Amino acid sequence: MNKTTLGMAVVAFILALTAFFQGGFPLVGQGFLVGGQALLGFFPLLVIAFTVAGLVSILIPREMVSRWLGEESGWKGLIIGPAIGALVQGGPFAFFPLFDAVFRDSITTGTAVAMITAWGMINVGHLPYEFAFLGPRFVALKYSVYILLPSLSGFLANLLFGG
Repeated sequence: MNKTTLGMAVVAFILALTAFFQGGFPLVGQGFLVGGQALLGFFPLLVIAFTVAGLVSILIPREMVSRWLGEESGWKGLIIGPAIGALVQGGPFAFFPLFDAVFRDSITTGTAVAMITAWGMINVGHLPYEFAFLGPRFVALKYSVYILLPSLSGFLANLLFGG
């Protein structure tokens, strides 16, 4: 069991105790029911996301990922990584299994930071909605600020934590 799993288990136990003292076993059971319903709702997405991550990880050679985004890529990784992060669609249940399977062991810390920052900030799948609801002026302002931040954050991560 890793530290994250252990930490979440401790939080779940504390919350279960709190629910028990506030409403007994029925409230704890209700919490498990709501959590189970959420799991069932996300389960198909998780299975698909992990399947895609596994297939992509065996279809894209690690050497290629390392060459384009790893130590030997130099500054190119800080440009290509954010571009990939911006293009990957989906929420955290889709992005992070893919990131873990394909990129985690092959890229530098800075490229990882830049890629994840771009995924969170510059999701190109949002562009049609942003243009429709917010207008081209807002989108131009937003992206003129956002376009450099992921690479800058990756550069700073490499400086602070090593490439």
